Amino acid sequence: MMDEKTGFGPKVQFEYDIAQTPDVLTARILSQEVDLAALPINLAAKLYNKGVDYQLVAVNTWGNMYLLNLGSDINSWADLKGKTIHSIGMGATPDIVFRSLLNANGLEADKDVFLNYSLEQVELANAMAAEKIELAVLPEPFVTMVISKNSGIVIVMDLQEEWYKAKGSEIPIAQGGMVVKKEFAQKHPEVVKEFLQQYAASIEWVNHNLLEASILVEKYGLGMSAKIAEKAIPRSNIRFSSAGDARKAVESYLQVLLDFAPESVGGKLPDAGFYY
Repeated sequence: MMDEKTGFGPKVQFEYDIAQTPDVLTARILSQEVDLAALPINLAAKLYNKGVDYQLVAVNTWGNMYLLNLGSDINSWADLKGKTIHSIGMGATPDIVFRSLLNANGLEADKDVFLNYSLEQVELANAMAAEKIELAVLPEPFVTMVISKNSGIVIVMDLQEEWYKAKGSEIPIAQGGMVVKKEFAQKHPEVVKEFLQQYAASIEWVNHNLLEASILVEKYGLGMSAKIAEKAIPRSNIRFSSAGDARKAVESYLQVLLDFAPESVGGKLPDAGFYY
């Protein structure tokens, strides 16, 4: 959408901004500086449960997390016993999903498997590529970045596939979404409607025009080259679904997180007012 002439009319102009860290984005939402924001859905639920007046309008990411290994000695969950696995941010989505999968496969964190959170996302990707660590849970596009730098590193587990095996296909990983400031949505419902229509079309276009979309990723400085983006997009599982259509999937996903790590969603499932 950043590269398109949108049809919002002469009185409506969107300004796009990329927050460098989740903390920066959270601060901007708390101060109500932004009208719409893309963020992890569990964070959206957590903020809503704290009384922050934003509603979920769409789901855009259905899981983009993978377990990388330096070598090929990991063929099953049992092979992870006694291993140290690096992950980003205790309590972040990749961490919660991975720990939940460990439990589902009979392994206990800090007893059977040791988790290390000492490195931030970029540092972790660089350390993995430099063969300073052997195992890491990373999201796209960092997965593709690492593999492109070191052909000896392989994806040994697609955490989305492992999630379906453990939880069932009726509970997809509704990982990322879009929220709207409630006041903005009430004042400008037609703008929100038009934005979502164009957003859905944009996601559809990206998935069917990988080369062109990848060139735009590089053009707008979104943190990766076109070559990396072209390979990362298919594994990112980007699909549009309105909050209403995705509500059942979101609630099922959040319920799993609530049962495993209540603090990750704010201690309870968000009520119906969470969904736009």
